[in-house]
Amino acid sequence: MKTLLVLVTLIGIAAVVGTVVVGMSTFDGTVVDHPYEKGLAWDSEQRERASSGWNVDIMPPSPSVGRNRLYLTVTDRAGKPLSGKVTLRISRPSSKAHDRKYGADGTEKPGVYTTSVDFPLYGYWDLDVQVTVQERTIVFRKSMFARQGT
Repeated sequence: MKTLLVLVTLIGIAAVVGTVVVGMSTFDGTVVDHPYEKGLAWDSEQRERASSGWNVDIMPPSPSVGRNRLYLTVTDRAGKPLSGKVTLRISRPSSKAHDRKYGADGTEKPGVYTTSVDFPLYGYWDLDVQVTVQERTIVFRKSMFARQGT
């Protein structure tokens, strides 16, 4: 009985040590720099987006892994197109390893911007669309799923 108790205890300790080793080797560090400050700014950004009445839509809604052409439509509260400067930042929710920033160019159609984006991995991506019209800049946060290639 004593031997069985010692054996079960050693297996339990080995499992905990193994879990800690795997966890330490796969964690790539802080995902968000200055999380407290970012948290404080969140409510202010939400109010700013709501008060502006601006809206950003991204097409296609479900791109695939690899190079994709994204179309970003920026409109005001009345649905009229807005002209300005648009940039796009993509990142994985779990890691900063694949963070990228892209500029978006205007098309012939007012309020429509296009950019070529590379999604190296399938799964969920966070998109921050920064829109600057005149002297006002607002960041819109979107989530997108990049599916396996067709």
